[in-house]
Amino acid sequence: MQEKIKKAIIDGESLFVEFKEKLPNVDDLTAEICAFANTEGGMIVLGVKDNGEIKGLEETKQLEEKIMNISRQNILPEISVNFFVSEIQNKKVAAIEISKSAFRPHQTNKGVFYIRVGTTKRKASKEELGRIYQDAGVIDYDQNSVKKSSLADIDKDKVNQYFHQVYNKDIYNEQIDLEQLFCNLKILKQESNNLTATVGGLLLFGKNTQKFLPQAVIKLAVFDGNDVTSKMIDKKEITGTLPLQIDETEKLIKFYMKSPSEIEGFKRIYKTEYPIEAIREVVVNAVAHRNYSIAGSSIRIFIFKDRMEIYSPGRLPNTITLSNILYAQQTRNHFIVRILDNLNYIESLGTGIQKIIRLMKENNNTEPKFEVLDEEFKVSLFKI
Repeated sequence: MQEKIKKAIIDGESLFVEFKEKLPNVDDLTAEICAFANTEGGMIVLGVKDNGEIKGLEETKQLEEKIMNISRQNILPEISVNFFVSEIQNKKVAAIEISKSAFRPHQTNKGVFYIRVGTTKRKASKEELGRIYQDAGVIDYDQNSVKKSSLADIDKDKVNQYFHQVYNKDIYNEQIDLEQLFCNLKILKQESNNLTATVGGLLLFGKNTQKFLPQAVIKLAVFDGNDVTSKMIDKKEITGTLPLQIDETEKLIKFYMKSPSEIEGFKRIYKTEYPIEAIREVVVNAVAHRNYSIAGSSIRIFIFKDRMEIYSPGRLPNTITLSNILYAQQTRNHFIVRILDNLNYIESLGTGIQKIIRLMKENNNTEPKFEVLDEEFKVSLFKI
């Protein structure tokens, strides 16, 4: 643990690390612990100034008991934290380690919900609190009804194509009520006396998805350099239903990719800059697992000379963190994932990240990089 604390001090404050020169007052520490548990987890290091200078703590004997009492008595539901004392540069420092909680959202005993944004904490807004419930799996946003929508906004032919592909049935030939069928499928939802489309229904089978969900787009930009200040060669906005977005994005990325060749023996072997299957997996994951409730957000894909970056709106769902992402299996969009799984766009086995890493290695690319930003998940793929 000492090495982990040392690294945290060297790297500085971040979404995951907070420095405190001394033990904060009860209310402040309660808020800090809440914020980490409600966001991505992290560490509070005591005895270190904001600039990383180690000041040390004079007394550490009573600290653990105080901190444990705060986490159990001042936070609802209570939080279990880990406490460590270490000596660095001949000075005592302490670390409070908080895991991303499976029981989010947590509130203080004064009824306030806190989140961590960048290197600071703040009170969660109503919208952010809703996203925490969604990320924790308490509510499914893709099952929310969409105001002013109706059966008329669902493309029945798209639903019929889905039934043909998955069940080998024609909904027009079946002796069933389409409204009832669409409700059973969770494409429509009864709200009081109104029958409205669900978020998932519009995303997967809508006639004009972006009319109701303008944030449900993919924005792609190609740069003649290695950062966003470089000359932009081209940009596209990909709209439509989610399956259409996935297919169109794959076509565009293939168009922009080069296929250098090598001579092996008497054969010319063509290799792509990136394995297209890995790119498709990243795009599908972004489409399936992104947070669709964040207004003004979109999936963003930047193609640079040396790499490709894919930004997906929303933090990692439930208890998934960067440390367990290889083997974790959680989603915030259960309906969307089920339909895309039935359409063979994804495998519901939680192996997508492992597959991306394997495909990149097989193509002789550098291992991809995964990052959690304030309200986005970022994947960087590096050119061969």
